Amino acid sequence: MFKLDQGAIGHHSNVVFQQANPLEIRLSEPRLLLADDDKQLLNLVTDWLEYQKFNIVTARYGTQCQEFLLTTKYDLLILDWQMPELTGLEICRWFRARGGTTPVLMVSGKMGIDDKEHAFAAGIDDYLTKPFELRELTMRINALLRRTGAANSRILQIGPLTLDPDTHIAKVDGNQLNLTATEFAVLEYMGRHPNQVFSTRTLLDRVWKNATDVSPDTVRVYIKRLREKLHTLGHRDLLQNIHGVGYKFDTPEDCVIKLG
Repeated sequence: MFKLDQGAIGHHSNVVFQQANPLEIRLSEPRLLLADDDKQLLNLVTDWLEYQKFNIVTARYGTQCQEFLLTTKYDLLILDWQMPELTGLEICRWFRARGGTTPVLMVSGKMGIDDKEHAFAAGIDDYLTKPFELRELTMRINALLRRTGAANSRILQIGPLTLDPDTHIAKVDGNQLNLTATEFAVLEYMGRHPNQVFSTRTLLDRVWKNATDVSPDTVRVYIKRLREKLHTLGHRDLLQNIHGVGYKFDTPEDCVIKLG
């Protein structure tokens, strides 16, 4: 777990992070883009937010942040004001001008009311001054996600399969599957990427928090278990083994897919 000393982030407080169980898995966390040119601060905040079950993508330069926004949709943007090449304020203006509606949390050492006024005029949704407490950052993130419904729209429906990450309930044709947390995570990840083939190594990297402590055989075991459980409900072929390549969640072209 995290242990914080006295002091706030932005002054680089000492933070001790105890590595989670190597079999801890990634569910469908809200995806956040975190941009800050301070590498130490960026790594510190990333560790904290991943511990809080957020999916974090990081950028250290304004142009890099811009490139990510051109190709990927995020649930929340956390932008440092002062970054090389493009400032967080310039990125926000550019993003809003393109029609971007994702909530933006500006982080800055600027404390003046005029600075805050400029930031809100540029289209930000919240403003957090440095130094800040990590817990306050989490509270503000959760508040912004609640406004957009991103924290409550995670149910996956794909053909006969329905997955609810909040309750860990999986159903096939309305019949409940009894899955472990890791089985659920594997099935959810593959279900959110239908018809895409994943190698065992890719699944280890994407689903398990610490892939160095588990082997490709681990993936094979979980896929086998999932196929056996799906078979009991008549849908073993939802998960297919592509010989010599990997595994995929198979769906027909006319399959109805609803991603939360």
